[in-house]
Order: sequence, then C-alpha cells, then structure tokens
Amino acid sequence: RFTECEFIKNKENILITGSTGVGKSFIASAIGYQACSQGYRVKYYNINKLFAKLKLAKADGSYLKEVDRIEKQDLLILDDFGLQEL
Repeated sequence: RFTECEFIKNKENILITGSTGVGKSFIASAIGYQACSQGYRVKYYNINKLFAKLKLAKADGSYLKEVDRIEKQDLLILDDFGLQEL
C-alpha cells in the first residue's frame, strides 16, 4: 500500500519501529524513492543532524529559511528519531 503513496495524498504519517538492524532506514528510503518516482518532493534527514543544522541556522539567522524549505516537502523522512536525548 505504501508504494501507491496514498498516505501522502491523505496527509497521513508512517511510524516504522523495530530493533536495530532490521531495515527500518531501508524501508523508509524505499518509500521515499517511490514517492520521488511519482513526482513528490521528498527530504530525508537523520534527526540528530537535522537538529544540529537547525541550531546552526538559528545562530546564523537562516532558521526560518531552513524551516520553510522543510515545510515545502510532500514527504519528510526523519531517521533515527529517539536514539539520543532531545
């Protein structure tokens, strides 16, 4: 069902959970690739790197511009969420 990308049209979320090494990132990437092939705008972030990037953007004044870029995506994939303390 995910290959049809109906969840994007319906503005639904997908939460992929499981133990380390079972392929969660691979599944998320495959879904993102499929969405790209259907013309959707997709952005993939490691959550810790995203937060570091946003922190730097806030310091240099480009925070709103960066958030605007994120908001324009049809699909936002956040990988490794919750592995480290926020």
